[in-house]
Amino acid sequence: MPDLELELEAVRDVVSLTGFKIANIRPAYPELGSAERGLDVLFDLDGRRVGAQHTTFHSDERHTPGERGSPARSKEERIARTSQTPFGLWGKFDYRPALRLRIDEKIAKAAAYNNRHLIAETWLVISANVSKWGAAASTMIAADVLCADDLNALCHAQLDDSEFECACLVLHMDRIVWGWDRPGRWRALADRGAHERQQHRHEMRRLIFDEIPADFRRRMKRP
Repeated sequence: MPDLELELEAVRDVVSLTGFKIANIRPAYPELGSAERGLDVLFDLDGRRVGAQHTTFHSDERHTPGERGSPARSKEERIARTSQTPFGLWGKFDYRPALRLRIDEKIAKAAAYNNRHLIAETWLVISANVSKWGAAASTMIAADVLCADDLNALCHAQLDDSEFECACLVLHMDRIVWGWDRPGRWRALADRGAHERQQHRHEMRRLIFDEIPADFRRRMKRP
């Protein structure tokens, strides 16, 4: 089911993190009428009306042949409905099959509607790492596994041939936005925690490869 609150929040996070000059974020319905247009959110950019499709990433989609939907999402939502106690849930580390599925489905949906007389551009906004009870685990992408080369190999050609002028992948809890357009391809638009994660990786490498072996050698030398 569509989640209007998350759809609007996703665009707001894009604005707050990237500084895009986007204003007047609002639902596409009822402004565009009652007919289905394949759009979820409208906003104004440089005085033009822009429409966006929104979708939510779930890490286990398309990992099992013949299986539709996200079992991890169903399980997480089921547990969250009956418990307020924090719980763990395994997702899939390889984000690529699920992300490609979300993008492919939205490209097909955008191609099914002619909205050029209604909006100046069509955007795609993808939510991941959703900061919501019952959604955080199944929507998780590890921030450090994302890189421009992988994203471009995964879906640049498909997006380049689509109705979308721009795509944004929003990692809500990490406050990260990856963006795509035709001239720039995929690149990181906002990543406020990049320096801290780099420092953490450096400290872990020093601990694992320097301090722990050095301590072990000292202990072995004791009589």
